[in-house]
Amino acid sequence: MLDELAGEDVKAFRDAHGLSRLDLADRIGGAVRTIEDWEAGRRQPPPLLRLVLAAIERKLEPWRLPTPIGPDSTPADIREAATRRFQLLGDDEVARHEDDYARALRDEATPAEMLILAHMVHVSDGYQWTQLYDDWSQRPKSGWHTTFAFRPDFQAARPTIGFETRYDNVAKQLAVFIDIHRPGERLPEKVQAENALLARGIKVISFSALDVLADTERCTDTIEMVLGEIAEEVLFEAGQIEVAWKRPDRR
Repeated sequence: MLDELAGEDVKAFRDAHGLSRLDLADRIGGAVRTIEDWEAGRRQPPPLLRLVLAAIERKLEPWRLPTPIGPDSTPADIREAATRRFQLLGDDEVARHEDDYARALRDEATPAEMLILAHMVHVSDGYQWTQLYDDWSQRPKSGWHTTFAFRPDFQAARPTIGFETRYDNVAKQLAVFIDIHRPGERLPEKVQAENALLARGIKVISFSALDVLADTERCTDTIEMVLGEIAEEVLFEAGQIEVAWKRPDRR
């Protein structure tokens, strides 16, 4: 049970933290007149105010409904959504994922690119978690890994996200594009870049910005499914499994 607060406790808190009555009213979502009444002894502060003041003292942000993500989302909205996603992974992971995410992003990244990268920070190939590299050239060239980078140089093109699943000398890649320029149209330059990647055995997925902003989870599921298929192919070719799983539509 919380101890009751007296009016002088409220005033002492304000003085200790350099808050005016208006400042405190704004922080707790109340009225200045209410603060005045508490401090003058005309009204008794509620016991739960003690928890609210403790949150202010620890500089905790007041809870509010998250901004829904959609076609009109701003970069600030996406950064907020990315932080919320990282927080779901546990307190020990938030700072690391936020640092990795910030290093990998480019200043001119679009909201759709920012969002899909945030969702890729913690995806699986069916066997292990993917690893984000801000420098694609530094990814491991041996061992068993699935690595990815933002806008890596794939020689024939520079996809939004590039993946590589490797088991020692066997490696396969996936290029994920956010189709921003006239999305959905098979323009010659798009077809040429895609064919160049396919000719090198690189799988290609393309989404529009609207696809990502309107249904990010579906896009994420699609990428994870293809990564799972690639991982199976790599392990099969490396002699680690006898049969490689394939997507239902490719069996």
